Amino acid sequence: MNQCAGPDDFLADELRRCTADSGIAFDFNVQIAEAGDVVNDATVPLPASRKVVNAGRLVIDKVEAGNGGACDKILFNPLALPKGMGPSDAPTLIARPGAYAISLSRRLSQ
Repeated sequence: MNQCAGPDDFLADELRRCTADSGIAFDFNVQIAEAGDVVNDATVPLPASRKVVNAGRLVIDKVEAGNGGACDKILFNPLALPKGMGPSDAPTLIARPGAYAISLSRRLSQ
């Protein structure tokens, strides 16, 4: 039996409910790798002793309607990085743009 059965947008409904109650906040903490750390395999965590820096806080206080919203036509590409930054050679990171392009294509064809 599928424990996650529910309508297609059940997570969006839950997000709307939570934001209506009190808003949601996410802290973006970045752990800084050091020489010799494995940075191309997402299954290998950095040692707990590595420095952690807070890179910012995202606060969500409202969620717009689902399909047809402003974000439907946006392609997220984790390899589109600011000048001076480069991606790791992690296979999962390299594979993501293709998967996200398929997602965009499916959203636009609805």
